[in-house]
Amino acid sequence: MGVPGSHGSPTRGEGGAAYLVVLAAGAALTLAFPEPDLAPVAWVAVAPLFVLAREVTPGRGFRLGAVFGVGFFGTLLFWQSLLGWIAWGLLVGLEAVFIGLWGALWAVASRRGGHLAGVLVPPILWVAVELLRSIVPLGGFTWGQLAQSQHDLAWMLRPAAFTGAWSVTLLVAIANGALAEAWRSLSSLNPGSAARTIALVAAAVIVVAAPALLPSHSADGREVRVAIVQGNVPRDYAGSFFDKELEIIGSQVRLTAGLRDQDPDLVIWPESSVGIDPYRYPKVKRALAEAARAVGAPMLVGGEVDVGSQKRKVVVFVVTPKGGITDLYQKRHHVPFGEYIPARRFLDWIPMLDQVPTDSIPGPGPEVFMLAGGTVAPVISFEGDFGSLVRQSIDAGGRLLVVATNTSTYGFTWNSAQHVAFSQLRAAENGVWVAHAALSGISAFIAPDGAVVQSTPLWEAATAIQRVRFSTGATFYARTGDWLPLGCALAGLGAVLFGAVARKDPDAPGS
Repeated sequence: MGVPGSHGSPTRGEGGAAYLVVLAAGAALTLAFPEPDLAPVAWVAVAPLFVLAREVTPGRGFRLGAVFGVGFFGTLLFWQSLLGWIAWGLLVGLEAVFIGLWGALWAVASRRGGHLAGVLVPPILWVAVELLRSIVPLGGFTWGQLAQSQHDLAWMLRPAAFTGAWSVTLLVAIANGALAEAWRSLSSLNPGSAARTIALVAAAVIVVAAPALLPSHSADGREVRVAIVQGNVPRDYAGSFFDKELEIIGSQVRLTAGLRDQDPDLVIWPESSVGIDPYRYPKVKRALAEAARAVGAPMLVGGEVDVGSQKRKVVVFVVTPKGGITDLYQKRHHVPFGEYIPARRFLDWIPMLDQVPTDSIPGPGPEVFMLAGGTVAPVISFEGDFGSLVRQSIDAGGRLLVVATNTSTYGFTWNSAQHVAFSQLRAAENGVWVAHAALSGISAFIAPDGAVVQSTPLWEAATAIQRVRFSTGATFYARTGDWLPLGCALAGLGAVLFGAVARKDPDAPGS
């Protein structure tokens, strides 16, 4: 009879069937994310990988993790294929490598420790690897963090105000760890295994339910009426780029004029609402000033500023009824190969990179603006995916968050809904209202507990107006930063070193 850790045990990742299991588990995990949104799937979908990568060789652990990553990211990021299958394959492969790294680390760390280590160490390593892939390469990529799968479960997001969304990831992973150890215990058929299995399953339930005991955040500062103008993007437009941009601006202007009777205190135009540099084209600059005067409220307007012929700034303009354009925020974190080409002079020979003819220049730092009687913090699109970056804007004094984005490139895919989920995490982390403004939708107003209270459909010109409140302070996370994932990285390193000095099981499968 096999026991956990012995050769031939059903809990070991032996044989080719294990790769099929983790591939399917990775694909199943996508069901927990927008738009399937079957959040409980995330509580169990990673458990098979935890089981199968335990006490195998680092090489096999890496392969099992990478295959899981291919199943997961291959489905989650399917929208990337709209930019070409090569782009999709490269992104999926890169992100799968990180899950492979997790598998190799867990294979080493699992050489020591019993069920408690099995419950805690894989989640700690998971958070550490999520931190790593949010930083490298080229500033990182955060899509697919486990916390995003819980975006519509308000009670699961409550710990984020204290530790960032990292704690939500950790709790989801611990639930998977407890279920993985429950399976190992049950399959061992040792004395007491049934009672231990029940205890581990109960622990998984408690971990998922425990966040409900924490307080829910709300904002109790000044109340204002905020409007989002979703002008939409003409599809299959036959005219010139310049004429298309003028049409988008015209749509934004017309919809804004229609808001006057609703008396908004602040109006938001999404990213790329003004794709023509208003400093070069006075007609565009005048149109913005006239729109602000017509609605009688300050506006935050997503636009661009040319810097010579090869560079540009992606910005949010501050436009006031009396002064026109008075200030701007410049995007700090750009999408590599989308908004700039790294090492362009070495890659100019690649034809597909012609789609990005100019490089965006990063801005100097967070900005907050005194508008509508409070401090408003804007971020632009990809920046909203990074909790560590957004919290800087809140720590700098922002008490209402504006996310200006443009996901029109990705049509009717899951991308837009996934992007709203990021803003839900940012709301819960910082305890602020979020106005998520998307040029072609989905635009949304998100309460400080992460709940979406109003949203617009995709690919329709629309406006949305909502009474929101400024927050009166910053959350613990906004003030203290990413101490939890850094702690997990240190603890995970210790667990791996502790496992590395253990005597290797001579029966561990090596293929």
